[in-house]
Amino acid sequence: MRAVALLLSLLLPLLATAATIDEEVEQHIAIFRGDKWQHPSAAEGLAWKGLSDPRLYDVIEERLRNDYPVPREAKRERQRLAWYIRALGFSGQDKYVPTLQRFLDDRDYNSYARHALKDLPDYRNWNPIISDRKSFDPKLSDQANRILNMLRATDFRLKEIGAKRVYFERPEEPAVLDALVKELLAAYQGADSSNNDEIAWMIKALGATRNEKYRPVVQEVADKALDAKIARHARTALDAFPKR
Repeated sequence: MRAVALLLSLLLPLLATAATIDEEVEQHIAIFRGDKWQHPSAAEGLAWKGLSDPRLYDVIEERLRNDYPVPREAKRERQRLAWYIRALGFSGQDKYVPTLQRFLDDRDYNSYARHALKDLPDYRNWNPIISDRKSFDPKLSDQANRILNMLRATDFRLKEIGAKRVYFERPEEPAVLDALVKELLAAYQGADSSNNDEIAWMIKALGATRNEKYRPVVQEVADKALDAKIARHARTALDAFPKR
């Protein structure tokens, strides 16, 4: 039995990585057809899943239409509907623009609708990059592969999303952090007001690891960055490492 358990522990990451986009879409459809209190976290996760399939977002749109409106005092319910709105923006699909525009005049949801409408054209370009399985390494988790796709993108805003995933989720695969280091070192000396926020998240993500391996990288950025904001973030990130 122990041998079987060991074999399964080795195989499960590969099985997870082997899942197709269609299978992922079906899994998410099942979530949004199930327990409604799982929906907010699932909707938030769509920001970095790279899924655009209308079969999924049609279910979310239907939940939004069917459950709206809710009483203003039902804060948790309103937050759930707000996440449906944001999720439609992550679809990258113009078919949801009319639905989103309906909420621009609703004071409870107008900011969510504006953000979703702003997100749509970005995610039209980003989703194919995030979910591009041709670049996936079968030895890594889907999460790690998606982060790598984001970090290696040419769009710094997508790099930022990847860096935030490293910061918040702390993936264990060294390949992810090595890629983050490579992207940071390639970018920090050319930083300016157009991308220094994004590069700052790369620094913050490395500092959050608290791994001494990355201290020299952050130290280099602190010492050599020409952009004052980048240098300041690097000095702050150095404080996250264990005291010597």
